Amino acid sequence: MEINYSVVIRTIGKAGEKYQKLLTSIERLEPKPIEVIVVLPEGYALPKERIGSGLEETFIYCKKGMVEQRLVGIENAKGEYLFVCDDDVMFDKDFIQRLYKPLSKGIAKISAAPLISFLPQPGIRSIYNNISSSAVQTIFNKNKYVHILKSSGWSYNRNLDFDNEVYYETESLPWTCFFAEKKALDSINFRNEIWLDKYGYASMDDQVMFYKAYLMGIKSVVVSNAKYIHMDAMTSRKENNNIADRVFFASGFNRFIFWHRFIYFNGNFILKCLSVLSFLYYILFNTVYLTLKGIKNKEFIRRNKLIYKGYREAKKYIKTSEYKSLEKINFK
Repeated sequence: MEINYSVVIRTIGKAGEKYQKLLTSIERLEPKPIEVIVVLPEGYALPKERIGSGLEETFIYCKKGMVEQRLVGIENAKGEYLFVCDDDVMFDKDFIQRLYKPLSKGIAKISAAPLISFLPQPGIRSIYNNISSSAVQTIFNKNKYVHILKSSGWSYNRNLDFDNEVYYETESLPWTCFFAEKKALDSINFRNEIWLDKYGYASMDDQVMFYKAYLMGIKSVVVSNAKYIHMDAMTSRKENNNIADRVFFASGFNRFIFWHRFIYFNGNFILKCLSVLSFLYYILFNTVYLTLKGIKNKEFIRRNKLIYKGYREAKKYIKTSEYKSLEKINFK
């Protein structure tokens, strides 16, 4: 089987042994990629680890940003298809073949393997997520992996058929790794969503990209029997340990903009009213939850204030000429 594809890796060069395991996985892939592009932020050292088996990395530097790095890699890739991944995943040699199948059959333009660790784990936190409508275990959409809710949250299906090759439609995916037609990714014009990097932490970046693709009629699927391991080097979180305030602020700002741009505007008057009520319910419940947590730990009160500050800044931003100049989405 021949597949004309590029591998695009986003890294800061500090994943170490986990990054080497990714490179080893790529070396074993059948068929091999035509190129391996590694994108780092300016000012960071190249990783010490190198790929073998006749492959060679092309290193590209760009302005720091979780979205910017992925965009630069996608824009510079030459393959007809792209395998875009973080620096801490590993997989079997037939992984690309499994992800390629639904694209070759015309079923979808984007595919990924299921990542169950991405879904909320059973327990108290899961109950809260269900009640708040931030992450709800699905009841109705059994043929889907993830469905985006009007609250800006999502419903998910963890009961997949892992033993057989089943394609589950999805409206969102983790950006950990995915396979896609380059033309489809280019048509999304994700550079128009660079506002995600505006405050230094691109909260909801993956949800924005895949949901925008869905709204534009670009179908994504999860291939149930494709498997990979996310080793989670946590480099982004380690990088943000000293800027936690920015993380919470950006999560509020980006969520509001995502809701306004992709949910509120996608509907008639009745649907807009429903989306407003849903979003207000989410905010109210989240506020109550963090306030109760704040009784024992004042840190949660501080987080809530930062999130609200992000909401307020987003309300100002949607009135600016910069926001109004963003490309209008052609909802399908």
